[in-house]
Amino acid sequence: MYVAIEGVDTCGKSTQIELLKAHYPQAIFTKEPGGSAIGESIRDLILFAPQRQEFVLDAYAEFMLFLADRAQHYYEVLKPNENKLLISDRSVISGVAYARDIDMMQSIAFNKSVLRGYFPDLVVLLWLERVHLTERLAQKTHDSIESRGIDFMLTIQERLLESIKCIGLQHIVIDANKGRDEICNEIISHIEKVSKKI
Repeated sequence: MYVAIEGVDTCGKSTQIELLKAHYPQAIFTKEPGGSAIGESIRDLILFAPQRQEFVLDAYAEFMLFLADRAQHYYEVLKPNENKLLISDRSVISGVAYARDIDMMQSIAFNKSVLRGYFPDLVVLLWLERVHLTERLAQKTHDSIESRGIDFMLTIQERLLESIKCIGLQHIVIDANKGRDEICNEIISHIEKVSKKI
């Protein structure tokens, strides 16, 4: 079973991943971008590129870099572990949602190709309202994506849900402002339900 934990930065994905590791010690945990050896370099290139005025990463270049990361991640991590419980911090959903300048259906088609049609069995979307997202972003240092602002992040959050629905994946939306243990229990409950059907 392949489970993707999704949501905008500061929604608590990393916290939930750590809690799930304790509950599923046998599972394979990974992340996108950066879940493969080469993917880590691609991730750093995109997120922490020098913030110089003359350096602007073209939207299609960024999109293609993420596709390269996803293709390698499929080859190194997803495919070899397809018969195990796989839990990923982000997935193709983020890849589609963050590519705002790329037609969504075109983006899905490209991603389907590099993933050989292998999509998550369950997507958990941790959702934050504007007030809570604003509070959380104010407490951390921003990378090049987070620095685009609150409205950008809220747009991405809406696109995450739209992407899930366009691909047609089984999903659950959870209020990310709930207590961490309550959220974790909800995630576990849905993993168990879906696992019985596949």
